[in-house]
Amino acid sequence: MFFKKLISEPRPQPERSSQGDASGSLQLKAVQGGIAHSIALAPTSVPTGGPVAPSRNDEVGLGLVLDALGGVLTALARYPIDLPDRPGDQSSQEISRWHRHATLGYAMEESTGSGSVGVNDRDWNGVVRTVTELRRDEHRYVEASISELRDALWSCVETVHNAVQIDQTTDKTADEQMERARVALKRMQTGSIKSEVLGAVQSIEGALTERREAQQEQYVTLATKLDRVGRQLEEARRENTTDPLTGIGNRKLFDASLPRAVQMYTLGRLPVVLLMIDLDKLKLVNDMYGHQAGDAAIATLGNALSKVFLRQSDILCRYGGDEFAVILQNTDWKMAQTLARRLQEQISAMPSPHPSMEFQIGASVGVAQLDPYEDAAEWMARADKALYRAKQNGRDRVCIAESLMIKIA
Repeated sequence: MFFKKLISEPRPQPERSSQGDASGSLQLKAVQGGIAHSIALAPTSVPTGGPVAPSRNDEVGLGLVLDALGGVLTALARYPIDLPDRPGDQSSQEISRWHRHATLGYAMEESTGSGSVGVNDRDWNGVVRTVTELRRDEHRYVEASISELRDALWSCVETVHNAVQIDQTTDKTADEQMERARVALKRMQTGSIKSEVLGAVQSIEGALTERREAQQEQYVTLATKLDRVGRQLEEARRENTTDPLTGIGNRKLFDASLPRAVQMYTLGRLPVVLLMIDLDKLKLVNDMYGHQAGDAAIATLGNALSKVFLRQSDILCRYGGDEFAVILQNTDWKMAQTLARRLQEQISAMPSPHPSMEFQIGASVGVAQLDPYEDAAEWMARADKALYRAKQNGRDRVCIAESLMIKIA
């Protein structure tokens, strides 16, 4: 241990404080955030008759402190982080120099040629300042790197999504043109020309189909990987996207998750459903029993949502006021309808938000399954219309939104 070396060397006499402190304690200054703090090491009582030699326990205690400090500095030097303006090897060498200075008394400037430096003469403020600045720079670099990685991943998703949308539009136009060609060719009387042109159309259609299938396999693989990374990133950001009253996601989480759900559907083509939920009679609860009872009713709905939608991929959000939203991946509208009714049963079974309440609160639900070529705004508009119909039909109802594909057909 380092303290064995210290025992063998003559220990210099501690300096007295400028104010004549009779305790004779050694004063060090620790720098924390740029502010110096005084630290007293190994205080010993010094009678007026003269200094007393340090005890064996003082020597051993100081040695143990230096051993612990040496272990911390060794760990920092062994596992450095490469920073943009400072490579890890440089940081490791600098920490090692401070390690030798603090624990063994080596001079910081080798050119001076001085021997071992006593404990009182070592630059303790420099040790604290160097470690603090290094950890601060590493912390800023790691935070910035994680933020850039998150942005780059979702930029990749958006780029692939836009490229797929372009291909889908082109394929749809080609399909329409080939259909018109078939109708026109059927009216031709010359058998040989008709046969050749029809064969060319079929060949083009086969090539398009083959390309779509190959792309679909690639998109499913990519969507699976991105979905896994996306879930990890969502967990890291969950703290600042949580509604404090209900404990589920807030409007910020919903605004970020809705367009991403559309992008993930474009890649994987797995069904995804949006539920818009409105707490019935909340205004009546606030007017009759106060806003505390209203808050309790909102919290009750949030609790019911957490008990019904249990998958990690289910996104539960308080959209605002008494309105909530749920995004269900890999779920069609039939399953979503079943879950919505289960939610209503869960709400009716929960305790009343106020002991004097004479009526039961409920929830109206609008369900919309995402259609191909539909964007986030169109998807949400259909879910809102379904919710409006549910409230107009007597509240505490579940209504399914009409599909855009059915309207087009």
